[in-house]
Amino acid sequence: MKSQGDFEVKSLVVSFIVIAVCEVFFILDVVADAFYIDIQAPWIDHGAVELLSTLSLALALVVIGWQIKRLLHAHRNAQAHIQVASGELIQVIEQKFDDWQLTHSERDIALLLIKGLSNQEIADIRATRTGTVKSQGSAIYQKAAVKNRHELAAYFVEDLLAGERLLQRDRQTP
Repeated sequence: MKSQGDFEVKSLVVSFIVIAVCEVFFILDVVADAFYIDIQAPWIDHGAVELLSTLSLALALVVIGWQIKRLLHAHRNAQAHIQVASGELIQVIEQKFDDWQLTHSERDIALLLIKGLSNQEIADIRATRTGTVKSQGSAIYQKAAVKNRHELAAYFVEDLLAGERLLQRDRQTP
């Protein structure tokens, strides 16, 4: 059974070929007209070839337009899913921060740690010392029962990649 994607790719390839063949015909026709060369085939009328080429181009444009519309729709859906997933992830993260009873400062630092910033970068953003960031980081790791920033980030990314929700897993854990 052929997939929808195979059909869509084939329709685009056929449309491209139709456009290329018609383009060659029209270029030859314009060159022949420019040099007053009469290109007549006894088995088909020149006007019929032009009409067939024009209708083929119109059909190819319809197919390509349909594909563009479908791709734009798919893109909008993907963007919407990304926004939903991002919103849900931040809600899950906030819920875990509540569960771990992180302070406001620890929440800020934990988010920056999850984003991958270094202690120095976090200290610069928060206008504090790296020692303070390290101390608060240690408190975060202890409350979250993880060893380091990598395990903290992995805690959330693991389930995101698996397509599961952290809160569902935590409800099932005794």
